[in-house]
Amino acid sequence: IVLDPVNQHVISEGLKKGIKTFVGGNCTVSLMLMAIGGLFEKDLVEWISVATYQAASGAGAKNMRELLSQMGLLEQAVSSELKDPASSILDIERKVTAKMRADNFPKDNFGAALGGSLIPWIDKLLPETGQTKEEWKGYAETNKILGLSDNPI
Repeated sequence: IVLDPVNQHVISEGLKKGIKTFVGGNCTVSLMLMAIGGLFEKDLVEWISVATYQAASGAGAKNMRELLSQMGLLEQAVSSELKDPASSILDIERKVTAKMRADNFPKDNFGAALGGSLIPWIDKLLPETGQTKEEWKGYAETNKILGLSDNPI
């Protein structure tokens, strides 16, 4: 995994070993390391907490269709209330929440209701660490890029 200039030394070592296939890393990891790679290089980072906000479109066309279907169903559930300025926003919120929790609300692709909400975990849970696969990837790729892992780049 290459991120020049952050891991030029790792890239050079790989080239000396005859490695000819290089790939770019996770976008969150790459941006983080471009910003604070020098702090890692000087051993000034003891720990770090990173937050990422992913676009639904990154999950592909099926997921985007599901999101749009969810949004349409939520609007349909409260369309008459939305047209009435005297309607209670709390009543609207209750109806939206009930619709999102309904068994027939489409969530086959995301696994959860994203329309009108958010999904705090991306990908699947890794039971041995309590992390999601996306969280683990951030840790693993950071260490690979910095050459702190036994896994080759």
